[in-house]
Amino acid sequence: MLGAVGACGGQSSTDPVIDDEVTTPPFDPGDPPPETGQDFHLMFDGSDDRVLVPWDASFPTEVFTAAAWIKLTIPNGRAAIIARGEDDNSFNLSWQMYVQRGGFLEVMLEASNEDNYCYPNNDCVPQGTCESGDMFVADGEWHHVTVTRDGGGTLVIYVDAEERARCEGTGVPSSNNRQFLSVGATHGTIGPPPGGVEPPTWFFPGEIDDPAMWSRPLSFVEVQALHDTGVDVNSDGLQGYWSFNEGQGQTVFDRSPAANHGYRGADPAEDPADPAWIG
Repeated sequence: MLGAVGACGGQSSTDPVIDDEVTTPPFDPGDPPPETGQDFHLMFDGSDDRVLVPWDASFPTEVFTAAAWIKLTIPNGRAAIIARGEDDNSFNLSWQMYVQRGGFLEVMLEASNEDNYCYPNNDCVPQGTCESGDMFVADGEWHHVTVTRDGGGTLVIYVDAEERARCEGTGVPSSNNRQFLSVGATHGTIGPPPGGVEPPTWFFPGEIDDPAMWSRPLSFVEVQALHDTGVDVNSDGLQGYWSFNEGQGQTVFDRSPAANHGYRGADPAEDPADPAWIG
């Protein structure tokens, strides 16, 4: 389960064993329509809005890149951008990128024993070493944010294609879950949740566009190209790219070959947790 920054720890022997072999509800919206050339994105209200993508075996865990465009002012609490892991009957989160209360970008990894590692501040369960610069992103302007982690445990965080943090010897993200990926929210509580249910939290109060993930660490040159020209749908290891250019409807189509399609809100049908289309 997701622990809080500064209040993280492992699972005790008295904790209930949670079966994470979840059967993902079927969700098949069909083939994505062609891109129209119109540029849309999503506005999240910071209260309950999110995008959910049902679990697929292609979701990366230990070695990955995650990226998105974001626009927000300083949030009242932590604000999740993209999170790979927990849903409301969760076990472990693998990784997530979010904005702290002070408006600074951070990344959390969660190990299979439920230890949480928070970078670049390294202020949850300490693991590895970091060097970092200016991580502030909550100035009401658009920023491109990227995190990469390689097989040796090196995690790099970029803002607007500039390396802002590098951490060596980081914790190993868990791979023992079959949970939804979420954009604009995460799942988890501080301490054991009542009845083992983890409600969505860390809602993002602002705008998000072009979230994407890869099953490999992009190079510095590739991160620069991503910032300058956008996602190459034929790029090696691309496992999810949601352009948010639909402009209507519930489905957010994955433009990558992985076809990890998702939907606005808490359910494929229209509901109050749907973020708004912005053109």
